[in-house]
Amino acid sequence: MKNTLLYFTLILGLFSSCSKKSYTALYKEGSTLTANETQYHLSKNLLKLEVIYTLNEPRVSINGIDQALTSSSTKVTIEDPIKITKLLVADQSQTFVVTGKQLSETSFVNTGINGKNSIQKQTISIPSSEIMARNTLPVASLTDSNIEAEAYSAILEMNDKLDKITTKDEAELALNLISFYKSQFKMLNEDFKPYVKKSKIKYTVIIDPTALYSEENRWSNTKDDKIYHTIYPKHIFESKGVLKDILTLEIPKPEASLASQLEIEEGIEGVVYRSPSTVNFTLSLKDVFVASDSLALAQSGTVKTISIKDLENNEGVAIQLFKSKNLENTQEFQEKIEPLDFDYNDTIESSQEVIKSEYEEKLKNIDLLVKGLEKRIAEL
Repeated sequence: MKNTLLYFTLILGLFSSCSKKSYTALYKEGSTLTANETQYHLSKNLLKLEVIYTLNEPRVSINGIDQALTSSSTKVTIEDPIKITKLLVADQSQTFVVTGKQLSETSFVNTGINGKNSIQKQTISIPSSEIMARNTLPVASLTDSNIEAEAYSAILEMNDKLDKITTKDEAELALNLISFYKSQFKMLNEDFKPYVKKSKIKYTVIIDPTALYSEENRWSNTKDDKIYHTIYPKHIFESKGVLKDILTLEIPKPEASLASQLEIEEGIEGVVYRSPSTVNFTLSLKDVFVASDSLALAQSGTVKTISIKDLENNEGVAIQLFKSKNLENTQEFQEKIEPLDFDYNDTIESSQEVIKSEYEEKLKNIDLLVKGLEKRIAEL
């Protein structure tokens, strides 16, 4: 009889011990939860990029009449600060079930009075000075036609290769062509004043930095241990202008998650969570480095376990879990477009002054080439 009582005492003690512990296993699709089971998701980070695009519409004032400069197209550039904001959301591809001692509602970031399904974290702002310093585009090029741009580029190239002209006939032909081009070159005066009319569009895109996108207008690729995200929303500027600036976000490729190792297990003692890892990212504009910084990303970190006691005491570990109940489906890719109020009148006069200065500089280079050709003819 004593042995029987001892046996039941041990069994009760075992059940009592188990009820004070938590065990976690990967959720199996279609499973029905019992009263002592709670379904939850690990956390991950998305990045929200806010880019302000400037539409540079070429226009001209002729004899006081304002009109479109149809010889050139509207060019879209980036001139304003770029913001990158980290968001915390549920990773619905990483779903677990905790059995035994249950987590309190305060253990989840999306429950309670202040609970949210998306939490805004760190914001990094890249100043316009950093962007413009590496994205030098002459204002006159915003009003030049493609033919004008190609012709002037040929002049600069010829100026560097005068010594390659070996016969007098070649030099005279080049001089005649340059002289004709100069005669056709539009001198700025009081009757012809090209300028740039600016307008602004704010483009917001949210991506999972560790995911690969292959859809039209957004794509990613990998090389070595890096992921490259291309931000080039030309589809929003169809019939409006030509997007000139391509952004590239470079981020380390995350290592394989330990969660995959848990799939073969029935469960593990404790609560499974993600420990974020700090990664460095680089932002480039047209393949030219603009800025770099660091971010702590949950999905780039490691999967760990913590006891229910330590979790409740929150002993130096920030655990961010999302309860599955009433959780909205989080899209990994979102984009938003909104026009911004911008008074272009403030930029008209300054653009005219800069264009005039740049045209005068072009004329100086043309005159230098003419003199160089005349000297070359004399030498030959």
